[in-house]
Amino acid sequence: MLRDRTQALLSKHCIILDPSLDEQQLIDEEVIAKLIDFSGVGGDDVVLEVGPGLGNITERLLRRAKTVICIEKNPKYIPVLRERFKHHPNLDVVLGDALNEKLPRSDRLISNLPYMICEAFLQRTLRMDMKSAALIVPSGFAKILEARAGEPGYSKLSLQAQLFYNQENHMEVPPSAYIPAPRTETCIISLVPKASSTVADEALKELFRQGDKLAKNALRETLIRARICDTTRQAVSFIAESGVPVETLGKKVTRLSLKEIALLGNWLRTLTTSLDNHRYL
Repeated sequence: MLRDRTQALLSKHCIILDPSLDEQQLIDEEVIAKLIDFSGVGGDDVVLEVGPGLGNITERLLRRAKTVICIEKNPKYIPVLRERFKHHPNLDVVLGDALNEKLPRSDRLISNLPYMICEAFLQRTLRMDMKSAALIVPSGFAKILEARAGEPGYSKLSLQAQLFYNQENHMEVPPSAYIPAPRTETCIISLVPKASSTVADEALKELFRQGDKLAKNALRETLIRARICDTTRQAVSFIAESGVPVETLGKKVTRLSLKEIALLGNWLRTLTTSLDNHRYL
């Protein structure tokens, strides 16, 4: 049984799991199989796994994917992974923090995502070019992602998730699927990138991808990348005439409130509609 093999690995490598650091290891083979199935991994795919821990998900991924790249922050797991999978040339183990490490190109993303980094890591996925992701996350987090405007829990995170992805909540994961059992209820979700339905939506995506920039600079770049205008001078002119408050333009994109994001989204829709109408005059 996977539970017994996991306990043996922990004992062999003298590892004590710390639940306060989200070190729960998934030991339910059926849950692992479904997580991978929901990701859509195929034989030609390069898969990025975040936080593999002892490698229970990794083990099954190696049977399905062309290449698996694991990013693990905790150095105590690296010797386990390298010894356990030393005969698998299609595995690359990287010691690093998935919130700061330069993420390699991959077709699919899979993770029993550490709870404390769920929101921050989702922000990173907005810049990833991937076919799909399958993640185990707290059930409360999944509900925030799918909450609609006006519903309890709706937030900037909800807006971002729904702008970028088609999300599906597949199944609850029982506490017995882990050692040690978590106190938080968890579930498997999948995310598939969504094509933008309007130029304004694509522009808003570009804005979110530039989270570390001041809004005024990010908007200038956004207008050009979304092909709303051709030159920096034109972009600066549009922003100056936007009516967006100076206080909002002076904030980093990551610091913008839901209300401010809604304001910018409305302005982008108004601007693109106006330009479209002007082109047909």
